Amino acid sequence: MRDLIYDENTIIKGHEMKHLAKIGLPTALFGTLIALEAAHGALLDQTRNLAVLNEGNINPKTYTLPSTPPNAAEFDFKLKGYVFGLRMIKANYTGWFDGTRYAAYSDIKTSGLGAMLKKLEIWAVSTGTYNRSGLTPKFHIQQNLNKKNRRVELNYDHAARKIDVAIQPPIGSQGLPPASPEERYSADDTVSALLNLMMRGQKIDGPMCSGSVRVFDSKQHYSLRMVQDGNKRIKYQGEKVETIRCLVYYEPISGFDPEDLPDSEESGTPIKMYMKSFPEIGLYVPVKFSYKISSIKATIKLDEMSIKRPAL
Repeated sequence: MRDLIYDENTIIKGHEMKHLAKIGLPTALFGTLIALEAAHGALLDQTRNLAVLNEGNINPKTYTLPSTPPNAAEFDFKLKGYVFGLRMIKANYTGWFDGTRYAAYSDIKTSGLGAMLKKLEIWAVSTGTYNRSGLTPKFHIQQNLNKKNRRVELNYDHAARKIDVAIQPPIGSQGLPPASPEERYSADDTVSALLNLMMRGQKIDGPMCSGSVRVFDSKQHYSLRMVQDGNKRIKYQGEKVETIRCLVYYEPISGFDPEDLPDSEESGTPIKMYMKSFPEIGLYVPVKFSYKISSIKATIKLDEMSIKRPAL
């Protein structure tokens, strides 16, 4: 299943279910708001799998996330996703950012739906720096927990302006044409891209839900083009709240095999993302996503959310 985080070829089977590739875009996100003024311990330290971050490393190096500083804004989002009205997806997105740095972790687990939606479990982590212009990742790790147990390691060399891409076991193709070294380097990884999207309008210059976020997922390079579509009151936490509706268009650039390219209907159908401002942590948080095309209808909702405001 395709999203800002994961590889569609490991989940989707059949031509029709290619439509589901887009519903994963938000599955690293969100829920019932619990403002934690004095939570015990850093939220990122409580996530699953970080204890085994360096098990199965491809490169001969040890990956270390920076410790959560006391002045960081912290978040922990839990998502539930529904396909055909059935709950099929559970996901988490947890992390922190201070004035210049960030670290984020995501995981996703899907239930099977016959030949259409395969059981899957993947986790990923990224860290780097940011400024008013955007994010600059340092490294990104993704670990699939299926039979292949595929691992992806992206290491960013900012002096040489390139990424070292390590994938084990290797994938069969890098697409036609493959993403160029510059395209790979200039794009966000999938976990960082999600934070980029939420920071716009508060921590990153420019209006929220505007412009595009370029993403490189270790093979495919694509753009998430965003267009504001007015305000919309939706149900959240049992009451109607004001949100900004953002249309997100998935636009392939390079690194795609011909059979993975969207058709005209897919290209013209955006994901509808409903974003609510949380000024206490400086983010616009999507509280709901919806996607409908042909006979496919999917909804992803923010189910639980914990936040820690920065220490003054």
